[in-house]
Amino acid sequence: MKTNKTRIILYIYEFLSIFILFYAVDTLFYLERGIEANGYLFFVVISYGIQLLFEIPSGILADKYSKKKILIMSQIFFLISTIIFIFAHSYIVFVIATIIAALQKCFSTGIVNSYLYESLENKNKFNKCLFIKNTIYYSAYMLAMPLGGFIAERYGIITTYYITLVPAILGLIVLFFLHENKNKIIEKNNNITSKLEILKNGLNEIKKNSFIKTIIFTNAILLVVVKLIEETHPDYSTQIGISEFQIGIYTAFILVFCIIGSYLGSKIKEKYHNIVIYINPILSGICILLLGILNNKVGILFLLIMYIFEESFDNIIISKIHNAISSKSRVTVESLMSMLQCIFGIIIGTGITILLNYINVNISYIILGLLIIVYGSSIILYKVKNKNFK
Repeated sequence: MKTNKTRIILYIYEFLSIFILFYAVDTLFYLERGIEANGYLFFVVISYGIQLLFEIPSGILADKYSKKKILIMSQIFFLISTIIFIFAHSYIVFVIATIIAALQKCFSTGIVNSYLYESLENKNKFNKCLFIKNTIYYSAYMLAMPLGGFIAERYGIITTYYITLVPAILGLIVLFFLHENKNKIIEKNNNITSKLEILKNGLNEIKKNSFIKTIIFTNAILLVVVKLIEETHPDYSTQIGISEFQIGIYTAFILVFCIIGSYLGSKIKEKYHNIVIYINPILSGICILLLGILNNKVGILFLLIMYIFEESFDNIIISKIHNAISSKSRVTVESLMSMLQCIFGIIIGTGITILLNYINVNISYIILGLLIIVYGSSIILYKVKNKNFK
């Protein structure tokens, strides 16, 4: 009964934590406050840098001590960063808010997934559980985007930040009702007494499985590229004549396509998982490439389709990773994944930030799309050459 209650609380939290109205127009907010494309995109690099430093420590703390307390700290960081954004007018204050927002991401990485996995008696249902969680997540996002766009256009962008504080506070309150299995915490502390041992255990579980290493590597690169597109598509849209409200509308449609992708990922039979894992990055790259080449409203269609491939990929690899690792380092392993993403984020993000001083946003999409296509193709060629698709 407690496991059902845990999942319900997590689902409610998932909805409230992503009902963020300003996500529809945060890029436009930066522009309104005088920060250009290369400036706000550098926030992504800063965020990845902070995550690189704190992902592993926060994951170890959650695995060793208390997932609940770490998740509560994460939500507090979100509230603080939102308040700072409201009053930010100088670049340095925006950087401070970005740093705190990055800490929020560090402290939340992998915890909900870990809670959900451990609440299931039948681990084969984790795919379905992920789909439910993702559907709730994207439904909240889908509602928030057009509403955020409408409020921004009607009452000003800053209003979206103020209103977002309400669900954020409710999300914090909900977390206090989350049950934590103290017996499991005691068992973990008895079996693994050192934080270093937890980290070593997580690294060993990744190291001994070459397939897991490959999909973690691929996931990191793909997520970085998708993140950079998420940060810049409102700017891209305004350049091709799409209004703030229309940005909110099509961003809501993005979430519909995310739900479709996650659903497809949960329904694909296990024997086809490897095909999806190796092909989807290439298909995502083609969509990104076409988005940049077209540079018009038709290109938005390929932005939407990209999320079907990316989300079905994400559902499958998260399930495979959790099935392959133990509960001793479950959050730590997701933190290691996020840390690798941060490394690529810093490298790719810095490169694109510099390039945006000389090129338009759509050209950066062409570069990113080609990057993913070349990477995905090289992985397939390597696997074919070595006759190893496992």
